[in-house]
Amino acid sequence: MTQVVRATDVGTPEHVMESARQGRLSKEVLVRFLAWDKRQEYLKQCAAIEKRFTEACTASGDPCLEGGCAVDGEVCLEPLMRAGLEYYKACGDAFVTLFGDERNRSDGWEQ
Repeated sequence: MTQVVRATDVGTPEHVMESARQGRLSKEVLVRFLAWDKRQEYLKQCAAIEKRFTEACTASGDPCLEGGCAVDGEVCLEPLMRAGLEYYKACGDAFVTLFGDERNRSDGWEQ
């Protein structure tokens, strides 16, 4: 069961942005705090980040599988898991860029 996180559950916009920068909130949680028309933009930015991590892993010459990389031009979960907090911080930074503008926030935030 997915837990619903509301603006009132996490505090001020500043607190949410700091938590995002620290990589403490997943993209699935953060996307809910954005206005509907900004959510796809944020998810595309995270997809680009995921692709960069995957490409860096592929370029390292140290694939997860003995036979080489299992994905060709797709995003792989393994480099994201290896990156851990660094990945969450990168998506958090992308979120803050959008969320920092009050017009990009979902309903429920005091403005």
